[in-house]
Amino acid sequence: MLKRFLMVTLAVILGAVTLGTVAPTVAHASTNPYTQPGQHYVNGRYWQTECDMYSDTVVRCRTEIWATKVVSEYGSLTTRNGWVFNNLTYLPSDRAQWGTNPLARTGSWTGADGRQWRTECDTEVTGRNGCRSYATADVMSYQDGRFVQRNDVEVFNNIVQFTASGIAPVTAIPPRTPNIAGFPSEPDVSSIPVQTCKASYYSYGSVTANGERYNPDGLTAAHRTLPFNTMVRVVNRANGRSVTVRINDRGPFVSDRCLDLSRGAMSELGGISSGVITVDYQVLPG
Repeated sequence: MLKRFLMVTLAVILGAVTLGTVAPTVAHASTNPYTQPGQHYVNGRYWQTECDMYSDTVVRCRTEIWATKVVSEYGSLTTRNGWVFNNLTYLPSDRAQWGTNPLARTGSWTGADGRQWRTECDTEVTGRNGCRSYATADVMSYQDGRFVQRNDVEVFNNIVQFTASGIAPVTAIPPRTPNIAGFPSEPDVSSIPVQTCKASYYSYGSVTANGERYNPDGLTAAHRTLPFNTMVRVVNRANGRSVTVRINDRGPFVSDRCLDLSRGAMSELGGISSGVITVDYQVLPG
């Protein structure tokens, strides 16, 4: 019987959406991102897959897709491009091997972490000789300029494929696909340069330079040259408190200052009483 370990790979906070990508400049062979380890470019999207042995005779592949996602960075929600979990695929194996494993039987159950799971097999959705499993998760998305959280949403997690006439078992990890030139990767935030300057804050205003209504309690800032919507991590050097702000205005127009923070951002840094503070800041990848 296969081990009953259930690999939960659903992100607690996620929000994958389609985004524009730059197509590879060199033609490459057609690949299957669900069953082949390696790098893929399929239907205008980048994918990456890693496979391992789920048991002595069953291969499991984990697929991620390059997308825009919602993440929590330095205590604030933001969006950035990166790798997002897509699904797990268990490559064809004899149904009898799975025994009572709930990933291969129609039904519902509760995982060790309290998450609710549901599996359906041999339906119109799964097709014959297959099962799909779903699990509940808290999902965060970015809609109409704001973050929206939905709790206990049923999300697709994995598919189990069974052998059948014309479908042979796959008992070893398939060969990797060739690497793709220009394949995207997530930058290491710890390697981003740190700059130091003076930062002030402002409490009043009507419309910011990018056309938004100024919200003094929001986590935003003015900078003289950074593009609008750039995310910047700011640390108060006096107390170590940090906040991530979004650039939506221009300024400050004082020579020895580089950032003019919203009142809400300065409050997060504990600098309201000082008015002007020394900060370290990093421009985060978009």
